[in-house]
Amino acid sequence: MTTQRTLRWGALMLAVAAMAGCASTENALKDANALLQEREADKLLPVTNLSPYSLALGRFGRMLDIYKEGDPVLYMQTRSILDATNLSSPLVGAEIPGDITEMVRTAVNRIGARVVYVPYHPDYLVSQAQLGAKFGVTMPDFLITGALTEFDRAIAGAGRVNSAGIEFGGGNGKVTMGGDMKRTAIYSALALDLNLVSFATQQMVPQIQASNVVKVLNFSSEDNASLGFYGDAFGFKLEGKYLQGRHSAIRTLVDLSVLELIGKATNTPYWRCIPNGTPDPVVVENMRAAYNGLTPELKLGLIQVTLRKYGEPVQVTQKFDDDTRLALEKVYAQRYASLGAVDVMNWDGFEPLFFGVPMAWENAQANAPSGAPSSPAAGAPAGGVKAGS
Repeated sequence: MTTQRTLRWGALMLAVAAMAGCASTENALKDANALLQEREADKLLPVTNLSPYSLALGRFGRMLDIYKEGDPVLYMQTRSILDATNLSSPLVGAEIPGDITEMVRTAVNRIGARVVYVPYHPDYLVSQAQLGAKFGVTMPDFLITGALTEFDRAIAGAGRVNSAGIEFGGGNGKVTMGGDMKRTAIYSALALDLNLVSFATQQMVPQIQASNVVKVLNFSSEDNASLGFYGDAFGFKLEGKYLQGRHSAIRTLVDLSVLELIGKATNTPYWRCIPNGTPDPVVVENMRAAYNGLTPELKLGLIQVTLRKYGEPVQVTQKFDDDTRLALEKVYAQRYASLGAVDVMNWDGFEPLFFGVPMAWENAQANAPSGAPSSPAAGAPAGGVKAGS
């Protein structure tokens, strides 16, 4: 009896000692450090907030460096770009942002040194002036106005469900198995309108606007499975949900709309900055009208300036000299040979030369870019280039 009691007390003491060792401060700190490292490794780090068109804005800035070399800087300012749908109100859930002015400013500032944003903070300027600060004020050339104009929720939606079940056996040996899959997709739409206003006249610039829409996806999935025996059952359920960020979608709208707006304002082929972009008829028609309104001398000067952008060492003489003729024949033979004989004094002949100026991000061996007719491989014989009057 005494021996059994001693053994029980010994076992109890060993258990207490083991628990004391497991619950020590050292082990607690060790476990806490392991947990901290595990959670820190899983932490999501910040990333650069770029939309699919952020790269296009940077490309557009480099395009302006080429097309607008020597031109004055364009100064831009914005009015407050707000939500015109009232769905940003907390009373309806604040589903979209109420003010996207800062997104527009960021998009303008991405372009580069040829398009400069002029902030408007009169309260700050007044308070600094009261402290004795002295500074000059830059007047903008244009104002950007606009608003979020549409938010159509659930404009289209669809769902699919697949189910299957099987049952076999009977009595106490009855077994049931089943499963189902459910998928639901719902689309909403957001639209942004931007317009350009001349600061000097406070009039909207005709046909210089951007109105774009983006669809936002709300997707959900649900998978269920079950296995049942007589009196007992086992099952699981797997759910997933993806809601495309509306703020992120709006930033994409802003970047594209700013690119389009300033591309139209500067009459540059901004669509070449976008993969698979298509020519903007407003820019094409503006350039057609401007070119047709030039005198023959000014046309030749513009042709020579454009040839220099292709790397041709011609002088701007406003005369159809031998250097200009040879440069035209070379460029058209390499890039636009499929056009045959052209007269660059007419817009149809000059258009591919103007819209096809090489850009650094394009493959030098590619065919003519968007906005210019395609051509065969470099070195194909040209049909001839002339400059009529």
